[in-house]
Amino acid sequence: MAKPPTPAQVVIPKELQKEITLLRGFRDLVGERWGYFLGRQMKQAELNDKTKTERKKVTEISKGIRDNFDSFIEGETPAKEFIDSYVKAQKQLKDARDVVSKKAKPFREKINPLRKAQKYLDVVAIPASLKELGTPISPRFSLSKWVSKAMQAEKK
Repeated sequence: MAKPPTPAQVVIPKELQKEITLLRGFRDLVGERWGYFLGRQMKQAELNDKTKTERKKVTEISKGIRDNFDSFIEGETPAKEFIDSYVKAQKQLKDARDVVSKKAKPFREKINPLRKAQKYLDVVAIPASLKELGTPISPRFSLSKWVSKAMQAEKK
């Protein structure tokens, strides 16, 4: 009885093995970068949700200050009254911003390392990896055809 044929061993040249390893590493690097980006987005959304009322108060106080300036400039508010209300509003604004800052602190402590890691990958690691792969980054001042077509298709 004949033996079944054994599968042939495929020999991959060393240069190709190295390139495959580098490409897999680059794939993982870009995946890690986007993971940090998505984590940052999720934490930022959570921060925005948890501080919504406090941030709204800061916005209202700022708007009041702007409106107060307008009425003073138009001559509707006397100088002494304007100064008193301005000083009071600035103190309220500082206190409201402090409340937002304190409530946001635990979120920022989680967001900042993700932001720094993403920036490091964007500025150092990814360009170095592309250079090692033989594709150094160079400035571009016009869009490639495929990007232009993809953007046009997206508009429709």
